[in-house]
This record gives sequence, C-alpha cells and structure tokens, in this order.
Amino acid sequence: MSGVCRRTLVDYYLDHMRREFLIIFITVSLNAFPQSPPLRSSNSVDAATEVKQQEEALRKAELRYDVHAADTLLSKDFVLTAASDGTLRSKSEFLPMIGDKSDPLEVLEYGAMQIHVYGDTAVVLSTIHEKAYYGGKPVEFRGRRTAVWVRQNQRWVCVTIHASSFPPK
Repeated sequence: MSGVCRRTLVDYYLDHMRREFLIIFITVSLNAFPQSPPLRSSNSVDAATEVKQQEEALRKAELRYDVHAADTLLSKDFVLTAASDGTLRSKSEFLPMIGDKSDPLEVLEYGAMQIHVYGDTAVVLSTIHEKAYYGGKPVEFRGRRTAVWVRQNQRWVCVTIHASSFPPK
C-alpha cells in the first residue's frame, strides 16, 4: 500500500515539475523572441503622407522663387549643407538663394523617395536632379538628398537638408 502512495506522490511531483518547466520555457521563449512591431502604424503612414506633402510644397516654392512659402516650411534654425562644397547655410542665407531669379532654377526633381517616421521626426531620403544657372553658367546636379523634418506646433518643418553628388560616370 505504501508503494502505491509513494508512486502517486512521485508522479504528482514529476507532473508539477513538468508544468513548472513548461511555464518557464514559454515565458523565456516569449521574452527571447519578442514580436516585431508593425512596419508602419496608421499614424506613421499619415505622418509620412504629411511630410511628403511638405516636401512637395518646398520643392514648388523653390521653383516659384516663393521665399514666403519656403520660410513657413523651414524651421527657424534650419541648416543646408551645400552639395558643391559642404558649406553650411542658415535659413537667412538659404531664403535669398530661393528668391534669386538672376540664377534661374529650371528643374528640381526628387526620385526614389523614402520617408521614415520616428515619432515627431521624419527622415526623407531621395535622389535629386537639379538644373539651374549659377553666375550665368548652366549647372546640372544629380545626387542623393537627405532632409530631416520635425513636428512643431502641430505642423512639419524642415530642420536640415544635405545633398551629395553621384560620382562622375
């Protein structure tokens, strides 16, 4: 009789240990392999659409020499890194360039645009093609462009743009 009771207690103990092991295994497994967040929430998709619209508004402002429109799209501490020589230009230096009709901007196109939203910050990666006259001489530029936008007071403003040229063919 005592052999039956001991067997029952041993079986109970083994069953209990198996359950504990299973619970620990599942808990560790779930923590070791967390679920990936969705690629884009609806909020980041909406934000990306808003940023793309702001990008287009800035592009059109440059093509129309519209300093006022560009001024509203750039943050007060905006900085441009010039593709030609790496010079940094502040907003107060960049806006007159936008309004300068003596150096006409004929083409300003962005391609292969990717927008990555991180809360109230968005990073825009694209190609750029620009045809213009500088100092009366025609210039054509092709390269990559990075723009960073932040949401301030419920609207997106550009804080920096950096461009670099493709290597010559």
